Amino acid sequence: MKCFSCDGQALSPLPFYYEWNARRFVLSRCPRCGMISLDPPPTTAEIVEFYSEEYFASGLHGLDRLGADYESVADTGLDASVRFLERVVLAAHPQPHSLFEIGAAMGHLLAAGNTLGLACGGIEISPEAAMRARAKFGIELERGRIEDLDTAAHRGRWDVIYAGDVLEHLQDPAVAVSKAVEMLAPGGVLVVRLPSTFDLLSSRLAGLVLPPLGRALKLPDKPYHLHEFTHRSATKLFQRFFDDVEVDSSLIPPWKLNLKSGSTAYRIKAILHWVNFPVTLIAGRCGDRLVIRARTPCSPQMFEV
Repeated sequence: MKCFSCDGQALSPLPFYYEWNARRFVLSRCPRCGMISLDPPPTTAEIVEFYSEEYFASGLHGLDRLGADYESVADTGLDASVRFLERVVLAAHPQPHSLFEIGAAMGHLLAAGNTLGLACGGIEISPEAAMRARAKFGIELERGRIEDLDTAAHRGRWDVIYAGDVLEHLQDPAVAVSKAVEMLAPGGVLVVRLPSTFDLLSSRLAGLVLPPLGRALKLPDKPYHLHEFTHRSATKLFQRFFDDVEVDSSLIPPWKLNLKSGSTAYRIKAILHWVNFPVTLIAGRCGDRLVIRARTPCSPQMFEV
């Protein structure tokens, strides 16, 4: 496999894998930039199948184990969405008037943006989710993959473009970032949230311990994440496209950790999370969540995808 982020060759397999539809997807790391990707990558048809209506009902990282679904949880969180927009997303721009969301799901965040007086737009791969956005909020989303979006009508239009827990699901996140560059208004900012599970102390320890034991860890869920980002690999990717890149690392508090499968491996992870928590608070590294704020695009000839 070739690394989508830096064109590095010969990715190195890690002791982590998914199994789905009688296929094994191994996580492999690029030795040059640290990007982690599935080998082999799922096909486009498989990816579309991942995001059926069932994804929002029970596929979001254990919501089914909590007796909830995405829509019911999001419906109760409009105030929280407004606060998140103001504190995390819009604060990255001095005076935002417009917001575009990549992976808008059922439109809850854009509905919060409307309450703040923003001109809003977005794109969503799931037809069912896009229909719910229209029915619930009257929001007309572009439908399909951001990689396939014709940006002609969006060029230079958006003050803030936001992608939350999206890029890790895409076949080529670099294409999505390049589309965002085209769509940003002068002085605009791209804000991205990413999981960074492989920055965690528990993941680093497992990566060292499992190979000598001849073991590999089967991960729960379908292989929704085609890529896994770390502080290092995310920084390198966004610096291909922007001159000004901020990357902040944080950690879910141990008492809020979702154990997903409830396996022994996840219980060990929960214990190590208590050690990890003060490390991330003090050093700002080794977290499980990244927020990237990217401004000042490089000149077009500086990057190709």
